Amino acid sequence: MFVAALVVRLTALELAMLTGRFPVFWEYEVIARNLLSGVGFVYQSMNTVRWAYVEPVYPFLVAAVYVATGFNTTVLGVVQCIIAALLAPVIYEFGRRTFDSRTGFAAAALIVVDPALAGYAANLHPLTIDALLIALVGLTLLRLVRRPQMSTALVFGIATGVCILSRPTVIAFVISAAMWLVFRRPQRDAVRPFALGLAIAALVIAPWVARNYARLGTFVLTRSHVGFGFWLGNHPGAVGGEGDPSDPSGARSIFEIVPPALQERVMSQTNEIDQDRIFRTEAIRYVDGAPVAFVGRTIRKLYYFWWFPPYFGKLYASWQTASYRVFYLVILGLALLGIVAIRRDPVRGQGDGVFIAILLPAAISVAQAMFYVQGRHRLAVEAMLIVFSGRGLDWTIRRVTHTINADRP
Repeated sequence: MFVAALVVRLTALELAMLTGRFPVFWEYEVIARNLLSGVGFVYQSMNTVRWAYVEPVYPFLVAAVYVATGFNTTVLGVVQCIIAALLAPVIYEFGRRTFDSRTGFAAAALIVVDPALAGYAANLHPLTIDALLIALVGLTLLRLVRRPQMSTALVFGIATGVCILSRPTVIAFVISAAMWLVFRRPQRDAVRPFALGLAIAALVIAPWVARNYARLGTFVLTRSHVGFGFWLGNHPGAVGGEGDPSDPSGARSIFEIVPPALQERVMSQTNEIDQDRIFRTEAIRYVDGAPVAFVGRTIRKLYYFWWFPPYFGKLYASWQTASYRVFYLVILGLALLGIVAIRRDPVRGQGDGVFIAILLPAAISVAQAMFYVQGRHRLAVEAMLIVFSGRGLDWTIRRVTHTINADRP
């Protein structure tokens, strides 16, 4: 499964290079170059030099590859393809431990051919790492619940800490999982190892938090503009995403069309913390003024997370969005069949894995919906949905095969 996924992703990388869609640089690559040039982990935005603009895992990966290869973006693309391909065996293992090896194989096969996950492997963006780390958190927690030992706690803690430093919305899952372990009697043996794992995760995160405090003089967990992210989804012109809804290309930031008075207030501040405080204050004031509307917006964004928002696919060719829509409908249908299979043909011991596979994407999607939602956000947790799709695919194949064999004379 790893080799097959790697071949598909390397093919996507080659096509992206041939069509001029690689390399396309995001802020992460700019930060990596600033880091290597001696400027520091900084990024210029809104007329301000920002020291904690994004989470550190991906920029440091880019910097490491550049140091080793002399700023070779092709090698960086290959490294991303390797990382992206690792998701297939991780999902195989989760499916195997939850159901059986056939389900794991079916789920991994769907990961191999997922057009969006393959395409993002050729994009200089941390989504491939996010998807892998989130799946690893789910897998290591499943191992921890079933084998509550020091070794499993260590692995879970490291995976969780690194994941938070790449995709902090996983914290919503960690909190939910803690409540599950505390209040569910069969899982209580795992509470202490889980707590140890959280302590290890805190140790992984601590150096970055300490660096942020030394540089910015205040607590910053991963990035300094959480308030801005909350404002993007909660202001009078919010449409659910981060872009300008009137821009056909979807490339223009919504900040470019906000009221001039707010722009002036933000641009008058030269400190990223002060700028973010303005956005947070504006968003909270907007939510306080209409809390019911906030709930409605969050539900709508949650719908966008699991379906297709009106601004979906503006940055891609029509054939790309169409192929992914078809694939997503297929895995949704298979996931529904998988749920039927879980009820009709349950597998012994599947409960923990099923619960984690549901809770992990659910918690992250709700956390994301409180801020803003882009199509790529679902891709970070789509692999957990595909676990159920694999179960549905395997169950369907079994039933069809059984029917065919029963009809033979």
